[in-house]
Amino acid sequence: MSTTRDWDDLAALIEAVDSHLDANTSATYQAQPLAQDWARVAKVTEEAGEAVDALIGLTGQNPRKGVYGDLDHLLDELADVALATVYAIQHFTKDAGKTLDRIFTRSEVHRGRLAAAAPTVEHPATPPPS
Repeated sequence: MSTTRDWDDLAALIEAVDSHLDANTSATYQAQPLAQDWARVAKVTEEAGEAVDALIGLTGQNPRKGVYGDLDHLLDELADVALATVYAIQHFTKDAGKTLDRIFTRSEVHRGRLAAAAPTVEHPATPPPS
């Protein structure tokens, strides 16, 4: 497994996974593009469910099952959610540059929301009366 971590490698992986998924769906899906769209978006939810299960296991929320798994498992499942989301975006753009640009653009929206939500703390010149 390569440990190279750069945007070009990520873009190539995104395109390779998307091509693989397109080429290896069943004939039923290949004949119905809308079904492929739904499957790609639904995959995000499937992965999110696995992340929830990992959190349930980590915290022991289900008394019948007790504590199972660990933080690494939860983090892996969350990463799978993120990647399934990226692959779903790629399914619609068919261009890794556009896919990554969409993620960066949305991150800027989030940055703006964070800046707008940052609390403003006012320090009065004199303490309020007791």
